[in-house]
Amino acid sequence: MKKFSTRPLRRPRAALTAALTTTALLGLAACGDDAGGGDSALLNDGEIVVAMSGEFRPFSHFDGNDLTGFDHDIAAAIAEELDLELKTETGAFDTLIQGIKSERYDVLIASMTPTEERDEQVDFSDPYYSSGATMFVKNDSDCQDPTQMDDPTVGVASGTTYQTFLEEEGLAGEIRTFSSDVTALEDVDTGRLDGAMTDRLVGLYQIEQADRDLRPCGDPLYTEEPAFAVAEGNTELLDDLNEALAEIKENGTYAEVSEKWFGEDIS
Repeated sequence: MKKFSTRPLRRPRAALTAALTTTALLGLAACGDDAGGGDSALLNDGEIVVAMSGEFRPFSHFDGNDLTGFDHDIAAAIAEELDLELKTETGAFDTLIQGIKSERYDVLIASMTPTEERDEQVDFSDPYYSSGATMFVKNDSDCQDPTQMDDPTVGVASGTTYQTFLEEEGLAGEIRTFSSDVTALEDVDTGRLDGAMTDRLVGLYQIEQADRDLRPCGDPLYTEEPAFAVAEGNTELLDDLNEALAEIKENGTYAEVSEKWFGEDIS
């Protein structure tokens, strides 16, 4: 069983000096030990605090008062593999990284795609699934290629790579941001938007579940490979998460979760 410890908090100088001395002595003692390995820094002993938006159906969403979804089930599988109690938290997507930096969460399992800007603030794991950024429009729209739309008004979830992509590529006449992709898709369905950009799997799931009069416009504009995110420098936890992810893929747990939500293995 993997051994974990809580993340050290800020301590007075005297306590810090003593801790550094103890660490140095332990390090010397370990030089002759072939066991290797180390403790992962966690906020609470025996528990892993995982955050996600709770507004990214079917990856994370609420069924009544219960948080569920693909990301939630993957988090549960990872926690079980690491022999840790799972505690889940939710927050607006564009606040999640700050939650890691301010030590509110241990890890984000939140369908977050690594970008250069994000990588400067957190450390990312190996990818845990692959999908594509897709424009969704009304069924009666004449859109066949999202890059050829005539100054459309497009909705996206705030703080996502979709928003950044639209801004950088100039593909929208107006970009409207929402707290969730679900709301953006609703506004396309009601005619308040010309399109909404989100993950292909998210859009297709919403169309089926909510019986929306929507369809994808063309092929995905780019492929994404979301990953887990931890505090910068927490390499021990990152290594443990990568090992646990590899294990649940190998033992079939990942495929079982993926089939439950998407009818296919999305790894």
